[in-house]
Amino acid sequence: MNRAIKLIAFLVAGIIILVVAAALILPKVIDPNNYRDDISKMVYDNTGLTLTIDGPIGWSVFPWLGLSLEQVNVKGADNSELARLGTAEVSVKLLPLLSKKVEMQTARLIGLDLNLVRNESGQGNWEVSRKTGSEPVATETTTVVSPEGTTESTPLELDIANVSVEGLVIRYDDESTGKTYLVDQAGLETGAIRNNEPFDFNLKARIKSSEPDLTLMTGITGVLKFSLKEGTYDLQDLKISANPAADNLVGTSTETLQIVGALNVQQQPLMVKGHLDVTQFNPGKFLKEIKILLPPMADPGAMTQLAFKSSFNTDGKSFSADKLDLTLDGFNLDGFFKIGNLQQQDMTFQFKGGDLNLDRYLPPASEQTETKEESKGKSEGVQSTEPPTFASGTVKELQPNQALPLIPEDALRPLNVKGSLELASLTVAKLTFNKPSVQLTALNGQQDIKLASGFYEGTIDLDGKLDVRKQGNPEIQTTADLNAINLQALAQPIPALKSIEGKVNADMNLTTHGQLQSVLISNLNGKVDFNVDKGAFTEANFDKMVCEGIARIRKKDLQKKDWGHTTRFTQLGGSFTISNGVASNKDLTAALTNLNLKGDGAINLVKQTMDFHVGLNISGDRAPDSDPACEVNEDYVNVAWPVRCQGKLGQQECGIDTKRLADTIASLARQEVKKRVEKEIEKKAGHLKDALKGLFK
Repeated sequence: MNRAIKLIAFLVAGIIILVVAAALILPKVIDPNNYRDDISKMVYDNTGLTLTIDGPIGWSVFPWLGLSLEQVNVKGADNSELARLGTAEVSVKLLPLLSKKVEMQTARLIGLDLNLVRNESGQGNWEVSRKTGSEPVATETTTVVSPEGTTESTPLELDIANVSVEGLVIRYDDESTGKTYLVDQAGLETGAIRNNEPFDFNLKARIKSSEPDLTLMTGITGVLKFSLKEGTYDLQDLKISANPAADNLVGTSTETLQIVGALNVQQQPLMVKGHLDVTQFNPGKFLKEIKILLPPMADPGAMTQLAFKSSFNTDGKSFSADKLDLTLDGFNLDGFFKIGNLQQQDMTFQFKGGDLNLDRYLPPASEQTETKEESKGKSEGVQSTEPPTFASGTVKELQPNQALPLIPEDALRPLNVKGSLELASLTVAKLTFNKPSVQLTALNGQQDIKLASGFYEGTIDLDGKLDVRKQGNPEIQTTADLNAINLQALAQPIPALKSIEGKVNADMNLTTHGQLQSVLISNLNGKVDFNVDKGAFTEANFDKMVCEGIARIRKKDLQKKDWGHTTRFTQLGGSFTISNGVASNKDLTAALTNLNLKGDGAINLVKQTMDFHVGLNISGDRAPDSDPACEVNEDYVNVAWPVRCQGKLGQQECGIDTKRLADTIASLARQEVKKRVEKEIEKKAGHLKDALKGLFK
């Protein structure tokens, strides 16, 4: 027995001595540099790429299986330079490999230069075919038979001291578009990489682009923990940063865009969840520093503060952001967003927010001037769909007189959305909506928007439909119900309404089409029915106008000086028919204090002018005021006193219509002649007067 044990001991010792001897002798006997051609052939047969190793190949066997390469070159399609590698070093402990455990010293990669080119036909220089008839070299998988007899894979275990990548350069040149991109000054450093143990990493790079012309310094850091057996990856303390490089600055300081968060990934079944937050930064300044200028805005403080928070998860088939929180210049919006099917892109959302003033982001009043193209669109009802262009390599800045399309057709057309939005208030085009609630449905290029809101002491219910299926000519249809809107309050944002007070009720049915604001107005068609209760005309005293007409007929001057500038009414109503931006009215009626009003005319929304003819009839048996110059009898009651209101909207003036006054004077003269004749007949005809009077009717 002892001899057997000694024999076994000698055999084991001998094997160990042989292994150690082989590890020491083999690297000296076998030179891997003699196998350069074999390595190149194997790469070519499996990938179609041409690989050459111009530097030395170093290797070791025990206790570390090590390999080092220098000056490696790879050529792609058409013998183009695809990649160059300065140095690669890796060493793995030999014996742990037998149990599928990878113990590795520092893995180092220095001077990797990738040159990717896509030609004018769209083919990349990395897209090459393998040698005809060759097959890729198959790799063997290791399995272990469990005690129960089932076969299962053995998980790989990693133990890497650290990974170091220096001098990484990636160039991408798309000859079909002329765009080029460059990633350089790139490097990666990691801590010790082991299964189920967290390790930190630091990736940095400079990114340059020709279009848009920008240069960014970027960095990604975090702590990663993974389990190859479970197929899980946990990323914590993630920080992604980007700031303009020094040679790209327009100003003297840099603004940093920073994203922080965490991710958790499960491979089987796939599940990704986590949160990503954009820390507060100045987006206007950041864009300016990368040579992208926002158009001038009415509020200098607009686009100076932006922050964003999100919490999300996806299984590869659907996506859910249970929490989205946006803060922009003091405005806050939060809610959720979901995509039920990523292939069909069916989206649902629900958001609630504070006070949103969109007018802050419009151009300043001095910059809202029209272009020649816009003016032409007003008169012809057509528009230019040519988008604004910017010169490559220059600062992107909106020209002051450049009219931009109002409706983002390309973004709206593919939408499949159903959602809601509630705000504390919304200000747009100087109009303020209180507690607006918006319901949105979008499918196949058609959008349906329902709005319910408080509106200048009243309410508004609006149903808008937007059809963007026709390229360059979106169609809009709107129906709205306005209830008890205070016109005096509404006149603050719409000065054209300052000449009238009261609470308006209206039903509107309008349609239009186009992209530019001017074209949308010139293509406006539809009908508006309205009535105003217990209001006043604040810039016209119709009592004075009637008295002026009577006094002119009697050739007298008014003695009263203080007439005031207001005419109150108990009810005002009518309807407008709108055709190509011109609103016509034929049934305007109003019951004033001393008068009845009937009118007709038009409001030209394209030219922003109005022209209304109004007929005033005295109610009762006397003139509307006690001025001696217009004290008349009942003969004047049924006479229509003509008034005309015309001029620029908000600057219109009302006064006696001198052209129509002649007809009124003639009518009164006929009545006066008739009365005199009747009196003469009464004196001379006596009992025959009743018969003769009929002759003059």
